[in-house]
Amino acid sequence: MAAKKVLILDVDETLLNLEPLFFLKKFKKDYEEYEGTVIFDKYYLSPRPNAKAFLESVKKHFELVAFSVADKELTKQKLEKLGLLDYFSKVYGKESLIKGKKALSKIAEDLNKDIKDVIIIDNEPQLIAEQNNIISISPWFIGSDKEDDELMKVLELLKFNFAEISS
Repeated sequence: MAAKKVLILDVDETLLNLEPLFFLKKFKKDYEEYEGTVIFDKYYLSPRPNAKAFLESVKKHFELVAFSVADKELTKQKLEKLGLLDYFSKVYGKESLIKGKKALSKIAEDLNKDIKDVIIIDNEPQLIAEQNNIISISPWFIGSDKEDDELMKVLELLKFNFAEISS
């Protein structure tokens, strides 16, 4: 069996969203209709629709890594609160940015992988140092489409491009 490729998932606005409660209330966003939770008594945290189903499918074929431009420990807390942390072998935060960008080469080196075996899904591809192996996805926010299927579209793309991936 071939070694697993690495799939990096951007966290904020790609995999989940965190919004201040005052903001959601002020703009009358029906945040309580989303599968989420209140954290730190003033924020609402919600996973993007289909996040768990997506992670369940891809974890069989990829080593999963989470990356956020936010603090690593805060990112881990958000993933833990939503029951998503255990899907990831590593979590990177702003402490790992190189010149303000996510460096896939750093992750490849850390995991002893060839850079060609590292893929990232991100809603802000301009924040990635290397411009290869990027799957761009639209950002997702609480109050937007509860039926969002962007992650499932990415899953189909991954299945198409990596024949060894099946449902």
